Amino acid sequence: MQVCTGELRRRIKRGDLLLSAQIADSSSGTAAEIFHAAGYNVVVIDREHTALNSETVREHIRVCRLLGLPSIVRVNTGNYSELNRTLDQAPDGFVVPRVRSKTQVEEIIHTVMYPPDGVRGLAGYGCPVGKYSGWGSRQEQLETVNQNLVVGIQIETKEAIDDLDGILSVERVDMAIVGNDDLSTSLGMPGEADSPAYHSVVREVIRACERHGVLPGIPCGDAKIARYWIEQGMRMIWYGSDVAFLWSGANRRITELRHALEESSAAGLMGRL
Repeated sequence: MQVCTGELRRRIKRGDLLLSAQIADSSSGTAAEIFHAAGYNVVVIDREHTALNSETVREHIRVCRLLGLPSIVRVNTGNYSELNRTLDQAPDGFVVPRVRSKTQVEEIIHTVMYPPDGVRGLAGYGCPVGKYSGWGSRQEQLETVNQNLVVGIQIETKEAIDDLDGILSVERVDMAIVGNDDLSTSLGMPGEADSPAYHSVVREVIRACERHGVLPGIPCGDAKIARYWIEQGMRMIWYGSDVAFLWSGANRRITELRHALEESSAAGLMGRL
């Protein structure tokens, strides 16, 4: 079984449009199976704002691997413990939220790269990154993983906006995802992600990514908004999550039933729904 194939990083470097769904609540691998069947080409497994534990994250990565569906983990912090433990399960990449400076990003890169490029601990046969690919040598593992791992950061603080060129100039940063809620809040315009002023800042992020060869991305919950940002240059679209789909599906189904009952002889029962 192959891990760290590099296909996702190659697509990023080509500037392909990538549509990802987020796993935020489900502990079942069924979520990844559904996203794969629906046509998504990346799954983001969220550890920042969820209660997903390490075993659940491992299972989602495993299912994605079996499906040939690239997986990315948004870790809850950029420290060694979180990153090393997560990356040993062999996702295709990771995203660190709320980065603030070039120095912080340099430290993240140093943490996730195997020697001599960094200080990541080398795992043997006890975890997926060490056991699945049938590495011809430990040197092959070091070089392949260092080359193929997708490194992502989130731009969602005013400090990051102030240091955009510094942050995005760091070698081995592959993608930068705007975090609408946190960024708008940090800029003093919470919840105003549709405002012209906020759009201007996000376009600044896109242009900076283009200058430095970094793939820009953004979460979108609506097709028209997604189309707008794709037209502006966004190439990684976080388009929905398991929780959002469950909520919208349940709401749509019960609304459809209410409307159907309004038009039937059972309309008098509506008060019970």
